[in-house]
Amino acid sequence: MKKATHRTAVGLSLLCALVFCALAAQSASAAEGTNTTAYECVEGGGAKDFSDAHCDNQVTAGTGKFGHKVLPLSETINISVTNEKTKNNTTESTPVIQKGTVFGLASEIECKSLTGEGTLKNEEPSAGVHRVKGTILAKFNTCTVKKPAIGCKVKQPIEVSSNVEGVEGLGAGKNEMGLEFKPTGEHFAQLKLESCFAAGTYNVDGTAIATGTPTPTSKFTGATSIFTEAMTKETLKLGGNPASVSSSSTVTKTGGSPVALTTVT
Repeated sequence: MKKATHRTAVGLSLLCALVFCALAAQSASAAEGTNTTAYECVEGGGAKDFSDAHCDNQVTAGTGKFGHKVLPLSETINISVTNEKTKNNTTESTPVIQKGTVFGLASEIECKSLTGEGTLKNEEPSAGVHRVKGTILAKFNTCTVKKPAIGCKVKQPIEVSSNVEGVEGLGAGKNEMGLEFKPTGEHFAQLKLESCFAAGTYNVDGTAIATGTPTPTSKFTGATSIFTEAMTKETLKLGGNPASVSSSSTVTKTGGSPVALTTVT
């Protein structure tokens, strides 16, 4: 795999938040990633140019404890995903919060636990083309229906199965990258509300794109990624109605370290 001369990284962690996300408008304008490569953030690895285990905070090369180590080419890597250690300097978890409308009333579901398993692979299908593809099955538990607060419950676990691929040329400046998620089935997920007047099954549809932190246009960003309400509110659909989601999570190589993406130019 060719050495990276310029890198724009994005955390893989939002692989899991997509149980609620449908960002069709963003994904329609995205170009398939032709320069995207997946890296581990490892202690004592790479240029030692990050101070933290998620490679979020860049420092002068050689002065940090962590660095990027490229994942092997054409090798399927097992990954796991979680929302643990994604808040307050990786000391707390970040809940997944979905907002929308059901029966004309504001709805809000909060899930405290997010876990998942999947695979990821670096590919070079032709000279000069770097591409990342993978799959993920995510599960959401410890979920509470905050609104409408009239006895509603949601069936758990909420599950979503997605294919994922690096994409580029995002944003107004066409200089952002991310991960595009597409459901492996007809829907991303089906939310089943129970024990209240709004009981029923609500589909989550479309495709989605996740970008990384601290900003999606940074030369280096880490293995923590975030969906914000502002990012999703115009394109998210739950049961055919506009909605939004906010979440933060991290993907880790099974038995290894957190994973981030970079672009290679």
